[in-house]
Amino acid sequence: MVQDSKEVRSSIEDTPENRAKCHCPLCPSYPHECQGETLYCGLGASKTDINAFGCICDTCTIYYQYGLKGIYHCDKVEGGRSKTLIRKISSRENTLSYQEIVDIKDKSAGMEMIASMGSQKQLPFRLDDLHFIPAQLYRIPVNEEEPVNTAVIIGPGAKKPFKVLSPLLISGMSFGAVSRNVRLVIGQAAAELGFGFNSGEGGILEEEHQFSEYMIVQYSTGRFGLDEELMKNAAAIEIRFGQGAYPGKGSFLPADKITAEVAQVRGIERGEAAYSPAHHPDINNAQELQEKIALFKDLTGGSPVGAKIGCGNVEDDVRILVEAGVDFIALDGFGGGTGATAAYVRDNVGIPIIAALPRAFKALMKMGVKDKISLIASGGLRNSADFTKCMALGADAVYLGTAALIAINCEQYRVCHSGLCPTGVTTQNPQLTKQLDLDEGVKNLKNFLSISNHELATLVRVMGKNNVSQLDHNDLVCTTPDLARLTGLRWMNGKLL
Repeated sequence: MVQDSKEVRSSIEDTPENRAKCHCPLCPSYPHECQGETLYCGLGASKTDINAFGCICDTCTIYYQYGLKGIYHCDKVEGGRSKTLIRKISSRENTLSYQEIVDIKDKSAGMEMIASMGSQKQLPFRLDDLHFIPAQLYRIPVNEEEPVNTAVIIGPGAKKPFKVLSPLLISGMSFGAVSRNVRLVIGQAAAELGFGFNSGEGGILEEEHQFSEYMIVQYSTGRFGLDEELMKNAAAIEIRFGQGAYPGKGSFLPADKITAEVAQVRGIERGEAAYSPAHHPDINNAQELQEKIALFKDLTGGSPVGAKIGCGNVEDDVRILVEAGVDFIALDGFGGGTGATAAYVRDNVGIPIIAALPRAFKALMKMGVKDKISLIASGGLRNSADFTKCMALGADAVYLGTAALIAINCEQYRVCHSGLCPTGVTTQNPQLTKQLDLDEGVKNLKNFLSISNHELATLVRVMGKNNVSQLDHNDLVCTTPDLARLTGLRWMNGKLL
């Protein structure tokens, strides 16, 4: 590929002499609506669309004076992570189609595509396609002043069940992937509300130990920052096998985000990227899983021990987990967020929670253990309607990840992997982490969780019930027949298809 370096292009001075030499206005591709733009080789691409009717860049004195090689400088911008010179997007072009071109250029430059947050791929089935069935006469709605019980128990079959005041749990977001302040905001907000939260796979800060009463400690394939004392004091332990953003693939934390503190907490070397294996080295079959679960139950004195899986072979995975003795199962569907992963995995692997959750619920019911084993749903859940619909589909609780980060300070720049997050959420840069005030973050997250829990309770009243645990499939209806067949719910004609 013939390209001119940034250094060469930036050396072309914008002077009256160079403008006089410039051939751009004489070119058949020159956009005459550009209001006199010129010297594209030095000043950059036109602000208007370019139609390729031929190029005379290589007939210009400046071209040879500065040793240029490429053509169509009027239409060239630096694209992607590789900063490859590429045709700029036109005003009539589909953004996603253009991004595919940029991604290919990056790969041709030897760069794998690393992406952040959940997939933006549009799927045919969404939680928005489910509606609640309101109580009227057949069932009477509950008045606003009448209380609704939102407290839930995670692992009711465990010796020491995990009791929280809401089914809204904060999912695992590791230190390193998120900043120190985010970890402290999550722990403090959850503890003050009596809500549960997950440690994530990056170990925990010294200050987080005070919140252990509400902490689900995550036991991931990387085993970062884990010790016997931490596990022993956990309110629950979650063995992480995968997550919705990259099921079947290990996690990744770029070297740029491994500060001295992150390295110390995780127990790794500073300046080296952190990788988690795709599977646990000592859990290769059902027997080894059963032994691991028994070990953790003995260590904690009976706290719930569960597993987190990405959604794929739902029934088979659930069966193995049940037989191994789990107390809860966390299902993370397609669209779940992450700090960094390969884009081609994030956008093409796994199934959404709306498809997986009914299957998991049905499997537990068929095995006769749903009253003993809790289901936690996650993956792209954003609002109280999403949370409540998952409860009606069979979940006992839901994990909030990206939604919680947005409440704290995230603005979806989607540069989590780069360490350049401007809001101080997914960065270790001291200049940027200052953008997240700890007290303000706690207040914002508590507000979001409290209002979401209130809205959940209101929806429960709308359906004529007074306890979140009373929600079931009969509270939902599908707006499309295909979704009714997928979920086993009624269509809008009131019948099962």
